[in-house]
Amino acid sequence: MNRLFRTEGIVLKSIKLNEADKIITIFSNDYGKFQGIAKGVRKIKSKFGSSMENLTIVKLLIFKGRNINIISQSEIIYSFFSYCQDIFRYGLAINCAEIIDKLTIEEDVNYRLYNLFKKLLLLLQDEQNPLLLVESFKWKIFGILGYQPELKRCVYCHKPMADCKEKYYIFDIVKGGINCLNCQDRTGYYQIKITDYQLRLLQRMREADLEKIHNRKIDPGILSELGKITELYLSHHFEIENKSKLFLNRLQSLKN
Repeated sequence: MNRLFRTEGIVLKSIKLNEADKIITIFSNDYGKFQGIAKGVRKIKSKFGSSMENLTIVKLLIFKGRNINIISQSEIIYSFFSYCQDIFRYGLAINCAEIIDKLTIEEDVNYRLYNLFKKLLLLLQDEQNPLLLVESFKWKIFGILGYQPELKRCVYCHKPMADCKEKYYIFDIVKGGINCLNCQDRTGYYQIKITDYQLRLLQRMREADLEKIHNRKIDPGILSELGKITELYLSHHFEIENKSKLFLNRLQSLKN
Protein backbone atom coordinates (compact mmCIF):
# COMPACT_ATOMS: atom_id res chain seq x y z
CA MET A 1 0.00 0.00 0.00
CA ASN A 2 1.01 3.64 -0.52
CA ARG A 3 1.21 5.81 2.61
CA LEU A 4 -2.01 7.58 1.54
CA PHE A 5 -4.54 5.60 -0.46
CA ARG A 6 -8.20 5.52 -1.47
CA THR A 7 -10.38 2.45 -1.74
CA GLU A 8 -13.93 1.18 -1.60
CA GLY A 9 -14.68 -1.22 1.22
CA ILE A 10 -17.26 -2.87 3.46
CA VAL A 11 -17.17 -2.50 7.24
CA LEU A 12 -16.99 -6.02 8.70
CA LYS A 13 -16.76 -5.14 12.39
CA SER A 14 -15.52 -2.58 14.90
CA ILE A 15 -14.15 -2.65 18.44
CA LYS A 16 -13.86 0.14 20.98
CA LEU A 17 -10.33 1.45 21.42
CA ASN A 18 -10.98 4.17 23.99
CA GLU A 19 -13.65 6.73 24.85
CA ALA A 20 -13.54 8.33 21.40
CA ASP A 21 -11.98 5.91 18.90
CA LYS A 22 -12.67 2.54 17.32
CA ILE A 23 -10.63 -0.01 15.41
CA ILE A 24 -12.52 -0.81 12.21
CA THR A 25 -12.05 -3.96 10.12
CA ILE A 26 -12.56 -3.22 6.42
CA PHE A 27 -12.85 -5.69 3.56
CA SER A 28 -11.80 -3.65 0.54
CA ASN A 29 -11.93 -4.08 -3.20
CA ASP A 30 -8.33 -3.03 -3.91
CA TYR A 31 -6.34 -4.00 -0.79
CA GLY A 32 -8.18 -6.95 0.75
CA LYS A 33 -8.90 -6.94 4.48
CA PHE A 34 -7.22 -4.43 6.76
CA GLN A 35 -7.78 -2.59 10.04
CA GLY A 36 -7.78 1.13 10.66
CA ILE A 37 -8.44 3.53 13.52
CA ALA A 38 -11.39 5.88 13.16
CA LYS A 39 -10.50 8.72 15.52
CA GLY A 40 -13.38 10.42 17.30
CA VAL A 41 -15.96 8.11 15.75
CA ARG A 42 -17.69 7.58 19.12
CA LYS A 43 -18.25 11.28 19.65
CA ILE A 44 -21.74 12.69 18.99
CA LYS A 45 -20.45 15.15 16.40
CA SER A 46 -18.05 12.74 14.71
CA LYS A 47 -17.05 13.57 11.13
CA PHE A 48 -17.67 9.92 10.24
CA GLY A 49 -21.38 9.97 11.13
CA SER A 50 -22.80 6.48 10.57
CA SER A 51 -20.26 5.51 7.90
CA MET A 52 -18.38 3.19 10.26
CA GLU A 53 -21.43 1.07 11.13
CA ASN A 54 -21.18 -2.65 10.35
CA LEU A 55 -22.12 -3.69 6.79
CA THR A 56 -21.73 -0.17 5.38
CA ILE A 57 -20.20 0.11 1.91
CA VAL A 58 -17.91 3.14 1.93
CA LYS A 59 -15.34 5.13 -0.01
CA LEU A 60 -12.29 5.67 2.19
CA LEU A 61 -9.16 7.77 2.38
CA ILE A 62 -6.58 5.93 4.48
CA PHE A 63 -3.20 6.95 5.87
CA LYS A 64 -0.90 3.99 6.40
CA GLY A 65 0.77 4.46 9.76
CA ARG A 66 3.81 2.66 11.12
CA ASN A 67 1.79 0.20 13.18
CA ILE A 68 -1.83 0.68 12.05
CA ASN A 69 -3.81 2.54 9.40
CA ILE A 70 -5.67 5.77 10.13
CA ILE A 71 -9.04 6.31 8.47
CA SER A 72 -8.94 9.97 7.40
CA GLN A 73 -12.18 10.31 5.39
CA SER A 74 -15.23 8.19 4.62
CA GLU A 75 -18.23 8.53 2.33
CA ILE A 76 -21.25 6.21 2.45
CA ILE A 77 -22.11 4.38 -0.76
CA TYR A 78 -24.73 2.12 0.78
CA SER A 79 -25.79 1.53 4.38
CA PHE A 80 -27.35 -1.90 4.91
CA PHE A 81 -28.39 -1.01 8.45
CA SER A 82 -30.21 2.14 7.34
CA TYR A 83 -32.14 0.46 4.52
CA CYS A 84 -32.86 -2.87 6.20
CA GLN A 85 -34.96 -2.72 9.36
CA ASP A 86 -35.48 -6.51 9.56
CA ILE A 87 -33.40 -7.89 12.45
CA PHE A 88 -33.35 -11.41 10.95
CA ARG A 89 -31.92 -10.14 7.64
CA TYR A 90 -29.42 -8.03 9.56
CA GLY A 91 -28.39 -11.13 11.51
CA LEU A 92 -27.92 -13.07 8.27
CA ALA A 93 -25.70 -10.31 6.87
CA ILE A 94 -23.62 -10.18 10.08
CA ASN A 95 -23.24 -13.97 9.89
CA CYS A 96 -21.83 -13.63 6.36
CA ALA A 97 -19.51 -10.80 7.49
CA GLU A 98 -18.14 -13.06 10.24
CA ILE A 99 -17.40 -15.76 7.68
CA ILE A 100 -15.64 -13.27 5.39
CA ASP A 101 -13.56 -12.02 8.33
CA LYS A 102 -12.53 -15.50 9.43
CA LEU A 103 -11.74 -16.85 5.95
CA THR A 104 -9.64 -13.94 4.69
CA ILE A 105 -6.15 -12.83 5.67
CA GLU A 106 -4.73 -9.32 5.90
CA GLU A 107 -4.14 -7.52 2.58
CA ASP A 108 -5.00 -10.55 0.43
CA VAL A 109 -6.92 -9.05 -2.51
CA ASN A 110 -9.91 -11.06 -3.75
CA TYR A 111 -12.06 -9.13 -6.22
CA ARG A 112 -14.52 -11.99 -6.76
CA LEU A 113 -15.20 -12.38 -3.06
CA TYR A 114 -15.56 -8.63 -2.53
CA ASN A 115 -18.01 -8.22 -5.41
CA LEU A 116 -19.99 -11.28 -4.26
CA PHE A 117 -20.34 -9.90 -0.73
CA LYS A 118 -21.30 -6.46 -2.01
CA LYS A 119 -23.94 -7.99 -4.28
CA LEU A 120 -25.35 -10.00 -1.37
CA LEU A 121 -25.84 -6.87 0.75
CA LEU A 122 -27.56 -5.04 -2.10
CA LEU A 123 -29.97 -7.91 -2.77
CA LEU A 124 -30.65 -8.99 0.80
CA GLN A 125 -32.67 -5.99 1.96
CA ASP A 126 -35.74 -6.86 -0.18
CA GLU A 127 -35.10 -10.56 -0.76
CA GLN A 128 -38.27 -12.68 -0.48
CA ASN A 129 -36.24 -15.75 0.45
CA PRO A 130 -33.22 -14.44 2.40
CA LEU A 131 -32.13 -17.89 3.61
CA LEU A 132 -31.80 -19.18 0.04
CA LEU A 133 -29.76 -16.14 -0.98
CA VAL A 134 -27.38 -16.51 1.97
CA GLU A 135 -26.95 -20.27 1.50
CA SER A 136 -26.10 -19.69 -2.16
CA PHE A 137 -23.60 -17.01 -1.11
CA LYS A 138 -21.84 -19.44 1.25
CA TRP A 139 -21.58 -22.20 -1.37
CA LYS A 140 -20.08 -19.74 -3.82
CA ILE A 141 -17.47 -18.78 -1.19
CA PHE A 142 -16.31 -22.41 -1.04
CA GLY A 143 -15.53 -22.33 -4.76
CA ILE A 144 -13.81 -18.93 -4.68
CA LEU A 145 -11.50 -20.03 -1.86
CA GLY A 146 -10.65 -23.39 -3.44
CA TYR A 147 -12.74 -25.62 -1.17
CA GLN A 148 -15.51 -26.34 -3.65
CA PRO A 149 -17.38 -29.56 -2.74
CA GLU A 150 -17.71 -32.21 -5.44
CA LEU A 151 -21.36 -32.30 -6.52
CA LYS A 152 -21.07 -33.78 -10.02
CA ARG A 153 -19.18 -37.04 -9.34
CA CYS A 154 -18.91 -39.58 -6.54
CA VAL A 155 -15.96 -38.64 -4.33
CA TYR A 156 -14.95 -42.34 -4.09
CA CYS A 157 -15.49 -43.99 -7.51
CA HIS A 158 -15.80 -40.75 -9.53
CA LYS A 159 -18.94 -41.93 -11.31
CA PRO A 160 -20.94 -38.96 -12.71
CA MET A 161 -24.03 -38.23 -10.65
CA ALA A 162 -25.96 -37.66 -13.87
CA ASP A 163 -25.55 -41.39 -14.63
CA CYS A 164 -26.78 -42.54 -11.20
CA LYS A 165 -30.35 -41.18 -11.19
CA GLU A 166 -30.99 -42.32 -7.61
CA LYS A 167 -33.61 -40.96 -5.22
CA TYR A 168 -30.99 -40.04 -2.65
CA TYR A 169 -27.25 -39.88 -2.04
CA ILE A 170 -24.89 -39.22 0.87
CA PHE A 171 -23.03 -35.96 1.32
CA ASP A 172 -19.70 -36.77 2.93
CA ILE A 173 -18.51 -33.70 4.88
CA VAL A 174 -14.97 -34.99 5.44
CA LYS A 175 -14.38 -36.08 1.84
CA GLY A 176 -16.09 -32.93 0.59
CA GLY A 177 -18.74 -34.24 -1.76
CA ILE A 178 -21.34 -36.76 -2.84
CA ASN A 179 -21.30 -40.56 -2.52
CA CYS A 180 -23.17 -42.74 -5.01
CA LEU A 181 -25.23 -45.68 -3.72
CA ASN A 182 -22.49 -48.22 -4.49
CA CYS A 183 -20.06 -46.36 -2.21
CA GLN A 184 -22.37 -45.72 0.69
CA ASP A 185 -21.01 -48.57 2.78
CA ARG A 186 -18.10 -46.23 3.57
CA THR A 187 -19.54 -44.85 6.78
CA GLY A 188 -18.37 -41.81 8.70
CA TYR A 189 -19.46 -39.37 11.36
CA TYR A 190 -20.07 -36.50 8.96
CA GLN A 191 -22.27 -38.23 6.37
CA ILE A 192 -25.70 -36.80 5.63
CA LYS A 193 -28.50 -38.20 3.49
CA ILE A 194 -29.48 -35.90 0.62
CA THR A 195 -32.23 -36.33 -1.99
CA ASP A 196 -31.68 -35.99 -5.72
CA TYR A 197 -33.72 -32.76 -5.67
CA GLN A 198 -31.57 -31.30 -2.89
CA LEU A 199 -28.42 -32.23 -4.82
CA ARG A 200 -29.67 -30.46 -7.95
CA LEU A 201 -30.63 -27.46 -5.83
CA LEU A 202 -27.13 -27.30 -4.34
CA GLN A 203 -25.64 -27.41 -7.83
CA ARG A 204 -27.90 -24.55 -8.86
CA MET A 205 -27.11 -22.52 -5.75
CA ARG A 206 -23.39 -22.91 -6.35
CA GLU A 207 -23.38 -22.14 -10.07
CA ALA A 208 -26.12 -19.56 -10.69
CA ASP A 209 -25.55 -15.82 -10.17
CA LEU A 210 -27.12 -14.39 -7.03
CA GLU A 211 -29.50 -12.35 -9.20
CA LYS A 212 -30.90 -15.58 -10.66
CA ILE A 213 -31.34 -17.11 -7.21
CA HIS A 214 -32.91 -13.83 -6.05
CA ASN A 215 -36.51 -14.25 -4.78
CA ARG A 216 -36.87 -17.92 -5.76
CA LYS A 217 -39.39 -19.92 -3.69
CA ILE A 218 -37.96 -23.02 -2.00
CA ASP A 219 -39.52 -25.10 0.77
CA PRO A 220 -38.18 -23.87 4.16
CA GLY A 221 -37.69 -27.44 5.39
CA ILE A 222 -35.42 -28.28 2.46
CA LEU A 223 -33.41 -25.11 3.04
CA SER A 224 -33.05 -25.99 6.71
CA GLU A 225 -31.61 -29.41 5.84
CA LEU A 226 -29.17 -27.90 3.36
CA GLY A 227 -28.22 -25.29 5.97
CA LYS A 228 -27.09 -28.10 8.30
CA ILE A 229 -24.74 -29.38 5.61
CA THR A 230 -23.38 -25.87 5.06
CA GLU A 231 -22.64 -25.31 8.75
CA LEU A 232 -20.99 -28.72 9.17
CA TYR A 233 -18.84 -28.05 6.11
CA LEU A 234 -17.80 -24.65 7.48
CA SER A 235 -17.08 -26.15 10.89
CA HIS A 236 -15.01 -29.09 9.60
CA HIS A 237 -13.02 -27.49 6.77
CA PHE A 238 -12.66 -23.94 8.11
CA GLU A 239 -13.08 -24.49 11.88
CA ILE A 240 -15.78 -21.82 11.96
CA GLU A 241 -18.36 -21.62 14.71
CA ASN A 242 -20.31 -18.41 14.19
CA LYS A 243 -21.54 -16.54 17.24
CA SER A 244 -24.23 -14.88 15.14
CA LYS A 245 -25.51 -18.30 14.01
CA LEU A 246 -26.75 -19.06 17.53
CA PHE A 247 -28.62 -15.75 17.52
CA LEU A 248 -30.14 -16.53 14.11
CA ASN A 249 -31.26 -19.98 15.22
CA ARG A 250 -33.05 -18.44 18.19
CA LEU A 251 -34.77 -15.85 15.98
CA GLN A 252 -35.83 -18.56 13.56
CA SER A 253 -37.31 -20.67 16.36
CA LEU A 254 -39.31 -17.68 17.59
CA LYS A 255 -40.67 -17.11 14.09
CA ASN A 256 -41.78 -20.73 13.86
